[in-house]
Amino acid sequence: MLLTQKCKFVKIKYIEVKLNQKYIRRERNIMMKKNGFTLAEVLITLAIIGVVATLTLPALMTNTAEQQAKTALKKGINTLTEAAQMNQAISGFDYASLTTTDTDNEEAQSLYGLLATRTSVDFQKSGTGKIPSHQGDSTDKMATTNFALFFRDGSALVFPSDISSSSTETYSDQQDDGLVYGLPVIYDTNGAKGPNILSNCQAEALGVASDKTAKEGDVSNPSEACKPANRVIKDQFGIRLRGGYAVPNGVAARWAFEN
Repeated sequence: MLLTQKCKFVKIKYIEVKLNQKYIRRERNIMMKKNGFTLAEVLITLAIIGVVATLTLPALMTNTAEQQAKTALKKGINTLTEAAQMNQAISGFDYASLTTTDTDNEEAQSLYGLLATRTSVDFQKSGTGKIPSHQGDSTDKMATTNFALFFRDGSALVFPSDISSSSTETYSDQQDDGLVYGLPVIYDTNGAKGPNILSNCQAEALGVASDKTAKEGDVSNPSEACKPANRVIKDQFGIRLRGGYAVPNGVAARWAFEN
């Protein structure tokens, strides 16, 4: 009798162990299924990631390029302003009192002479016809008619070879703020690398002959005039050299400088 009871007890324990093992295996399988992914799930996830990347990467790249151009423009304007003020303090003249148009004499009272003395210029790269420019119908006009002064950081200032403070009466006209209107030039943030397109707020992807609204007072709110749909921010910007200052010239240049 006692032996029979022991056998029954052992049998019950055996069944309990088997059931526990079965339960543990089932729970393990459930956990493995929860922690893993099927091939279909992986492919669907990758497809979703691809679609999102396709939609967002172009905008992200555009924003990055715009930010780089804006930073380079601000740096260039600060450099040109410091050069004029330093030259006024040392040599007694700035952008409002350039008397010659020499582009090969560092001691001349010219735009070339001032910048060659007060900034870090790459003389070997500088010269006429060095930078092409896609400016709408005037494609490559800058390559043959303008002088490009290259700086050591890779940027360049492009201007007519015959520019001086008295080139036209407009340049020397005094404005309401007490400064002359100034010399209109093009600042290229990356030199000859390209795309060599003048920034504009006219939705002209290949650039324009000049950035619309050149006078500072014509547009009181550049952000309103330069909405994203019309904004083309590339590597070239209009700048005016006004006495001891460099200022953005045009809606796109003003927007990039102020934002």
